[in-house]
Amino acid sequence: MVKENAMNTKYEITDIAHEKYPFLHRIRALWDIGSEVETGDLGGFVEDTVNLSTSDDSFWIFGDAIAAGSAIVNQDARLFGKAVACGCAYVSQGAELSGEARRLGAAHPAGKPPGKVRVRDDNEH
Repeated sequence: MVKENAMNTKYEITDIAHEKYPFLHRIRALWDIGSEVETGDLGGFVEDTVNLSTSDDSFWIFGDAIAAGSAIVNQDARLFGKAVACGCAYVSQGAELSGEARRLGAAHPAGKPPGKVRVRDDNEH
């Protein structure tokens, strides 16, 4: 069962389950997030609210991207496409994962200065 945080007003975890990994569920924005996400837009997949911070509106999981396990996405970080952050991955400080990029285990991509780390799969140009 998906755990909901009563204090989460940034997004909700929907009943839309991932086709291959049914323990993951799609998120839906409860307010506008930056300039790219409008209230009601669907995002990527999470296992729990721990995967996507609710502290502000500057980070998001887009498309079919996944954050699962103990992975955390926060502080201006974004996941796109079919990117996956799982295990103890910490994606933060403006980092972006896109395409089919994977961050597993104890990976900690973080941008310094923010927005300077972009991890892409080998098929992107």
